[in-house]
Amino acid sequence: MMIVPQLWREAARFPAALAWSVGLLVLVFLTHLGQAGAIAWSMSAVLDGRPRDVLVAVALIVGIALLRLALSLAQTSAATLLGGRVRQAVRGRAMAAALVPRRLHDTVARDGSMRSGLSDGVDGTDAYVSKYIPAVVHIFPTCAIAVSGLFLLSPGAGLLVAAAIVFALLGPLAWKRMMARRGLDHWDSYDALSADLLESLRGMATLRTLGDVSGTRERLDDRSEALRRATERVMRGSLAETAVTDLAVQAGVVAAAIAATAHAVTGQAPAVEVYLILLLASEAFRPVRDLSRHWHAGFLGLTAVPALDRIGAFTEPRGTAPDPATPAPGGRAPADGTAELLSVRGLTFRYPDAHRDVLQDFDLTARRGTLTAVVGASGAGKSTFFDLLLGFLAPRAGHVELDGRPLRTSDIAVVSQRPVLFAGTIRDNLAVTGDPEEAELFAACDAAGILDEIRSLPLGFSTEVAEAGTNLSGGQRQRLALARALLARRPVLLVDEPTSALDADRAAGVIDTLHRVARDRVVVMISHRPESLTGVSRILRLDPVHLDRNPS
Repeated sequence: MMIVPQLWREAARFPAALAWSVGLLVLVFLTHLGQAGAIAWSMSAVLDGRPRDVLVAVALIVGIALLRLALSLAQTSAATLLGGRVRQAVRGRAMAAALVPRRLHDTVARDGSMRSGLSDGVDGTDAYVSKYIPAVVHIFPTCAIAVSGLFLLSPGAGLLVAAAIVFALLGPLAWKRMMARRGLDHWDSYDALSADLLESLRGMATLRTLGDVSGTRERLDDRSEALRRATERVMRGSLAETAVTDLAVQAGVVAAAIAATAHAVTGQAPAVEVYLILLLASEAFRPVRDLSRHWHAGFLGLTAVPALDRIGAFTEPRGTAPDPATPAPGGRAPADGTAELLSVRGLTFRYPDAHRDVLQDFDLTARRGTLTAVVGASGAGKSTFFDLLLGFLAPRAGHVELDGRPLRTSDIAVVSQRPVLFAGTIRDNLAVTGDPEEAELFAACDAAGILDEIRSLPLGFSTEVAEAGTNLSGGQRQRLALARALLARRPVLLVDEPTSALDADRAAGVIDTLHRVARDRVVVMISHRPESLTGVSRILRLDPVHLDRNPS
């Protein structure tokens, strides 16, 4: 057995699901014992020429098999429920731990590494939690029941099988520990390959321009070779561990067979007892064999545990209270209606180890009905200002209020500079915040200036969007993201560099759209192109050295 404290604690958070899964496993094992008794009875009846008993025994065997099928299906459902709840909890904490200032502004962390941990790493824990942990818990009562039955039939066979079970459980521990150490190398190799691959795909156009595609291919080949070697090392250790377990199981069964034969020869035991000893000796090792099988199935997730632990997936956040207005997963933010005034007073922030403040005594007033823009050169603090509003960073001083109360993250919708679109239909991409009514969908798209373009497509809202929206223009992606933000029904809309990748005509169209949107909510945008802000009456200029808070 290999105990991973983090995953055991996660499973213990759901005691009902764990108990249900283990209890059903015990019942499934009892059906195996019952069927072994029925088989021994049928074989004895055949030997003694009792056809009626044979028919009854066969009917009992079939009935027990059907019962076991039903119990197995129920146990699989319970195990899936347990694994799903643990995955959801671990991924939720990992995502929350990843969305903190230290990680968001970490220039060393690699996106591919984080992605592999949050996706493959978390998913990999399922087999260990849903199968291995219940198998470990149920092995003690089930093996004890089988050994007790054997001991009543033949004390010698019971003692020999008990000793073999102990050896089968304790013998492979050294191998498992070695596999766990090698498994860390295996996950590190997998992690590095995932990060390199994601970065290469993102920068493929640049790599082609620079003529470094062949060099990148060689680097990925080296990573793949390192992963192959690590996998082979793990498999060699796995085979050795399996051999130890199989040796113990086979030795125990052979020893029980010898004891049963001796019992029959010297003790004149009835045939049914001899058959039952042989069958029970085999069934006593079934939990051990299942445990070994589940261990190998859950090994990938086990190797990912240190990476998940570093992220913070197993640590409850301390000192933070949930935003009372934050919606539950899959739900919407509470509809607070429209807000009239966003007020920022004395906002000051400095990054750790920095020599000066990025923002100092920054004031801003943004009203519904008026588009407010914050402009400035790179490094002036525009993105930092948005991070402060979103709660990704904590200010050293100052406060932000919406209609006289503290601004909450659930008050804000965001349209980023490079909107994230998912592979799926246009409707799927627009409905990520819930399931909007058709009228809501049309109204949001109309306000974002994208409705006519969607209607002109042959499949309309059912048109497929490629991953990252690569089959759409930059302006279309921007307007779809804006419509999606409007469907979130938040009173404050933050728009990050909406015109950065657009020509003058398209930039003017986006600004006109934002003017329309600002009629119903507070809209604040940041831009480094003052020339594109025609018609914007509230413009605040940020400078890397000083702040000009006079609207132009």
